[in-house]
Amino acid sequence: MPPKRPAKRLQRLIEQGFTALAAANRQLAVDLCRKALAERPDMARAHYLAAVIALEDGDRDMAQQALETVVRLNDTHSAAWAQLARLFVTSGNFVKAEGCLLNAVNTEQGNPTIMDLIGTVFRLAGDLDASRQWHRQAVAKDDQHVPFLINLANNHLYHGEQQDAERILRSCIDIQPDNPQVHWMLSATHTATSTRHVNEMRTLLESAVHPRSIAYLEYAIGKESEDRKDWQSAGAAFERGAAARRETVAYDEAAEIELFATAEKLFTRDWLDRHQAGPDDSATIFIVGEPRTGTTLLDRIIGAHSAVASAGELRHMGFALRKVTGIDEPRQFSTGLLQAARDADMAAIGDAYLASTAGLRDAPRISDKLPSNYLYLPLIVAALPGTKILHMTRNPMDTCFAIYKQYFSDAYLYSYDQQELARHYVRYAHLMNTWRERLPGCFLDVNYEDLVSNTETVARHVFEYLDLPWEENCLRYYDEKGTVTTASAAQVREAPHDRSIGRWQHYTKQLDPMRKILDAAGLL
Repeated sequence: MPPKRPAKRLQRLIEQGFTALAAANRQLAVDLCRKALAERPDMARAHYLAAVIALEDGDRDMAQQALETVVRLNDTHSAAWAQLARLFVTSGNFVKAEGCLLNAVNTEQGNPTIMDLIGTVFRLAGDLDASRQWHRQAVAKDDQHVPFLINLANNHLYHGEQQDAERILRSCIDIQPDNPQVHWMLSATHTATSTRHVNEMRTLLESAVHPRSIAYLEYAIGKESEDRKDWQSAGAAFERGAAARRETVAYDEAAEIELFATAEKLFTRDWLDRHQAGPDDSATIFIVGEPRTGTTLLDRIIGAHSAVASAGELRHMGFALRKVTGIDEPRQFSTGLLQAARDADMAAIGDAYLASTAGLRDAPRISDKLPSNYLYLPLIVAALPGTKILHMTRNPMDTCFAIYKQYFSDAYLYSYDQQELARHYVRYAHLMNTWRERLPGCFLDVNYEDLVSNTETVARHVFEYLDLPWEENCLRYYDEKGTVTTASAAQVREAPHDRSIGRWQHYTKQLDPMRKILDAAGLL
């Protein structure tokens, strides 16, 4: 028998808890939740509040426990099913995620917030068409709620539909003229030709207080100033935006130094020779390198081949390592994970990777273009012998500047301070040189400048390395309708160009702190 409906007094108590949490009064929300559960331990809504509190705290284990209690008490609680699906998909448990997402879809009853959440989970799972369907339904239910509109606009950007995204974002500005995120997104939908929007954003900056809001506006001003070749204004805006964004992230440089040193110490040539190889995998193509080096461009060229399906930026290698080692933590990379992986069964890691990507293999070959997989190169070579690895390289100053001027949502935390960024790049360059020495012939370097200036020659060489026949269609990758979820979504929908080569030279004085570190390391 289902539990009796809680008294209205308890229902009001929990609603007050949600209101308190929305107002950032966490302790009051916790107190109200505990009070309700003390009286009614079987109150599903109270357990859902506990789950939401845990999610905001970043306590995934507690959130999962609370959500599983919710659906045990009420198996038609679509929001709990959707939240469980999100937890599972972001931890690599795709089988459980699929089941929870199906339950969410089957139990939702027209609540636009839940529809939007389901759309978000589909996006995280890589199904952008289903994501669009659900975000559209949420907007149809409430076309004045800006977060719903933002998610739908983002989906249009992923599909290369800039005009549709711009239309939605302008409607957002009609509703919330002072929303910094909307202005930042709007700047990415077109090439600015006037200062009108920049002036609007500068007015908003006068009252902006939160560093994240300031960062959104400054990055957008920098982008539109650069569109108009106003290099001085662009450089100053990027610098202010990066400084503001740096206040909002917790970058631990000491931990990264230890991570890179651990990778170099553990995965020697002797280690590779002593390990039994995993399953042969000639179907996967890994594309690695620093962000903003042309990894997306290369992926689009390869993905235009009839035998290749682009799977996007997959975290599945990390998921496979976690599954086999039992290391379950929210960080994408850690010394503990590398240490556990050193002694792990390479065949089990390879099998886990292949199993987790099985649903994505709708062509003979797939590409996995998570740039930071370069940290795992020895593990990839050992776990998946026969796989092909492409490493994108680019001029260090152009690379670092392209990273520096980009607002990333939740990745590349080293990118908001010139010196931190340059020191990171030095570590990356050193590690890649180490892998070249220890893994000869295991990956192919592809230079960005060569790729955009002599596309066909370089592309033919790449396909020869991949053991794939040449197809002329690959030169017209920009006509492909596939989705792109990276910061290069707009750039890769046009023919190759060299406009970004040497762009850092417009900012030589401003970028001096970065240049000095790279030069001292012998990288220039």
